[in-house]
Parts: sequence; structure tokens; C-alpha cells
Amino acid sequence: MAHGTHSARKTRVATPVFEIVRREPRSSFVWHTHDYPAPCARWNYHPEYELHLITKGCGHYIVGDYLGFFTPGHLVLIGPDVPHGWFSDMGPDEVVPGRDVVLQVDGSWFQGLMTLCPELDVLHELLAASRHGVEFLGPEVARLGARLAGLGTMDDAARIPAIIDLLLDLSRCPRRTLCGAGLTLSSDDMEMEKIDRIIRRIMENNTIFHRQCDIAREVGLSASAFSRQFHRATGDTFVSFMKKLKIGRACQLLTTTDASVADISATIGFSNLSNFNRQFLQVRRTTPSRYRRDVRRLIRHEGTSEAAEAPGCHA
Repeated sequence: MAHGTHSARKTRVATPVFEIVRREPRSSFVWHTHDYPAPCARWNYHPEYELHLITKGCGHYIVGDYLGFFTPGHLVLIGPDVPHGWFSDMGPDEVVPGRDVVLQVDGSWFQGLMTLCPELDVLHELLAASRHGVEFLGPEVARLGARLAGLGTMDDAARIPAIIDLLLDLSRCPRRTLCGAGLTLSSDDMEMEKIDRIIRRIMENNTIFHRQCDIAREVGLSASAFSRQFHRATGDTFVSFMKKLKIGRACQLLTTTDASVADISATIGFSNLSNFNRQFLQVRRTTPSRYRRDVRRLIRHEGTSEAAEAPGCHA
């Protein structure tokens, strides 16, 4: 075998597509439907909020580092820049017509609404949760999904109050976050703001080797006070939060690099490969190797090396 052959066959690294969402000049949002497959039905991300309904078929979906299974009626709100994609189980020549109903809204529109109408500040918690992906649950989801689909029969002016009403009802609907740990912070609690700053710095810098006692000292709290405040802020213990953060980072590396499982384990701070595999299985309910294989199998055929942009199709 000639030298270099193995390198030439190196697995193509999978990365999400940056999607350009084009609004009409006099529109505040984009609403559309599309079939599957479609040029826009890829693993993608964009700065807009996206409310996404699956009307037909079943398959797997990816939101951030979460890999799940969808069926008709699946309704999800995705926050800005969270990678996402839905992949139907079907034959190579099959088409699922009208599978997706999508509403995409710029964050400045929400902010303007809540500034103009303080009563709409109730949407803040829902929008914050969407940065970790939100799946809506319960018997009301079918009706809420039908209302999203029904926006297609309205003119633009009628859609605005309909969208606001829909979002208000979604804010009261049972839901679960799909990836990461959400924050529920009190703006008038200075200790919670300290915890918030620490969490944001950890998340933004991918810093994963902190010890709880060092962090507590940095924010001027005792270890016990820090532990209580951290649990209030995240709903999780510091140790559990850091474990999930490490596993989330591992998922990112498994998906976007060709590094070995052992190298990834060491990179994110596990000194023992067996312990890493055990912790990964506990958090993700699968092994690292199987996670990488399943995610890449889903996105391999979608051609994710170019920006997804097609007229009238921006999901």
C-alpha cells in the first residue's frame, strides 16, 4: 500500500451548516413549510429563534449534543446558534411532503415586544430555556402545533397577534430542555449573579478543570454557601454540572473531530478511559463510539460542508 493512502481516506469531519435566514423587507419573521429531503433540511444553526413542527414521518433529530427520536407532532423551540437537524427514516428515493413547519424570528423582535409591552416579559423564561433546546409535551401540543401550521393561511398583519398568543400558550405548556443545564436566576440576588458570571465564563471558555473549593474562593463564598447557591442557579450540583459539561464537550469533539476516544477522554480531563466510558454511558445512555457512529450516520448523507440556502426553504 502506498504511503498516504490512509490519510486520503480520513473520515470527513462533520460540522453544522450556517444558515442564512432571509426575511422579506417588510416582515419581522419567516414562516414556511418544506418537504424532506430538501436542500435546507440539514444539520444547521443560525442566530434566529426557531419553532419547528414535524407533521409526518419518524426518525432521529439532533439539538446541540442531544440525539433523540421524533414522531408526528414533535414540536421544538430552538434558541440562537444551537445546531439542530431532523433526519427521517426512509428509503433513498422516498419523499415526505410537507414534513416540516417552521417559524423563525430574530431575537431583536422579541426584545422589542417585551420592551414595548412589559406584560410579555413572561416569555423571558421560555426564550432563555430555548438556548438549550425545548421540546413541548402533553395533550395541548397537537393543538399548539396546528396553530403554528395555521399561520400559513393568514396575512402578515394577522400573524403577529397569532404568534404572540401562540408563544404565550407555549410558555405555559409542559416542556423539557434537551441539552445542557439551564439557568433560572434572580436579577436582584447578588450572590446568584456571581454564580451566573462563573457559569458563563466556564461555558464560554470551555474551562473544565475547576475544583469547587477554588471557584467558591474566587466568588468570595464558603464551600457550603457556594454549593447552595450553585444548586439554586442550575438545579444541579457543581460536580454533576461539571460532569455534564465535560460529556457535552466530548460529544462535540466526537462529532466534529477524528480524535480517538482515548484522546478525547484525556482532553476533557478524565485520567481513566474506563471511567470516561462509564460516565458517558450514564449521561448519554450510549457509548462514545456508538454516539459518534450514530450522529455521523445521520448527517453524513446531508452534505453539511456548505451554507444551507434555498429560495423559500430556510430550516
